[in-house]
Amino acid sequence: MKSVFYISIIGVFFSNLVSCSDDFLEVTPKGETIPETLEDYELLFNGIAMTDLMPDILQFATDNSYISHGIEELGKVENAYYWNHNLDYDLEENPEIWKNAYLGQYYSNVVINEIMEAKDGTEAEKRSLMGQAMTIRAMNYLYLLTAFANAYDPERNPDDPGVPLVTSINVTDEIPARSTLKECFDLMTYDLKQAMEWLPETHNNRWRVTRYVAAGVLARIYTYTGQYEEADTYATIALQSPQTNKILDYNAMEVEDFPDLEVNSERLWIDNTPSNYSDCLYSYDLLEYFQEGDSRIRLFTRIDEETGITIRDDADIRSFGISYPEMYLVRAEYLARSGEVNPAMEIVNMLREFRIPEGAPGRELTATNAEEALEMVLAERRRELVFRGTRWMDMKRLDLEGRMPAVHRYVNNDPGDNLIRTLEPGSADYTFEIPMKVLSMNTNIKPNHQQ
Repeated sequence: MKSVFYISIIGVFFSNLVSCSDDFLEVTPKGETIPETLEDYELLFNGIAMTDLMPDILQFATDNSYISHGIEELGKVENAYYWNHNLDYDLEENPEIWKNAYLGQYYSNVVINEIMEAKDGTEAEKRSLMGQAMTIRAMNYLYLLTAFANAYDPERNPDDPGVPLVTSINVTDEIPARSTLKECFDLMTYDLKQAMEWLPETHNNRWRVTRYVAAGVLARIYTYTGQYEEADTYATIALQSPQTNKILDYNAMEVEDFPDLEVNSERLWIDNTPSNYSDCLYSYDLLEYFQEGDSRIRLFTRIDEETGITIRDDADIRSFGISYPEMYLVRAEYLARSGEVNPAMEIVNMLREFRIPEGAPGRELTATNAEEALEMVLAERRRELVFRGTRWMDMKRLDLEGRMPAVHRYVNNDPGDNLIRTLEPGSADYTFEIPMKVLSMNTNIKPNHQQ
């Protein structure tokens, strides 16, 4: 049975999972289209549900962020910023990260389940679109698991609860209970490996997925799960993409010279966030990681005289997709953890050559042992990928390894001022609660925290 798509997306997906209005099924939409051709299915990838996958809420939970406003003005980001159990801002509506991810899953599932019935197109073309949908579905589940489930170690906690794995497009189906972490990650990695067999080598649109993008997503997932050898394997594949792979020389650029996302040679895949971080400032702790003269500060930030250093409104910093620098750093981390000190530092210094001006002290880093190399790789990763959607994942995996220090929230971003809240190592607050409306409407879905 073909799915019906409404021009207004308000009525899409399971009402009790994403909190659409209770009576939407009784309302006749003003416009509808039934996907029948390959082009119809391709058009699904143009909507924000398939391009702006990741709300920025988790960026406010990281140690990179500082919010200048008082508690009463924080609004939707307050619960994330202070690591309160619930991300819910309005108990009548699910938080965007849950709602948007499952909306994207619905569209992905439509393509996965129905594309082979399209009236035209070759089998290879249909499989290619299915591979795109599988990749997007895996990314959405990664975002959901990062927020609403514990960090995953296959050897330590495979049976911990993950999130509901929804693969059906039938809105009358019962919402499934939470799958285990192992079940969730097994589906994601299976999808991505299958997608790599079907996806094209290149695409002239960086919003679209190629086999090397799927490899990059696998590298990110395996990094998050601490499977560093597998992460290195897929990062190496991603770096072999025939699409332009050129690290930009930030030292030779002014703000107005910085390329748009669509033509940025460092971007393998663009996965945007709909927000602009206008209230997000660099934390005191993050600023300590940048040396004087680092071109990343010059290009991506501005000084607000009242609040501090914040992200430039026009900065190319909103894409949470896969980039070549991230893949290089995945490789460097694996090498450092494997005791390959010099190769790891060669990658770090290759990136720094394009970020730190020539002649600046400390431009080239040297490590004397594997632990030093790993610390330097992780520090460079934090600098290079700031506000790119990976820091909360890094905090969670490093906390699981015992490498994450306490994170503090101070008044005025000043460690000498009043302490408001601390996220302690090993804290249960690294996992946010399943949205209250989901729990209230689905008794088979269990909470993370005792109510």
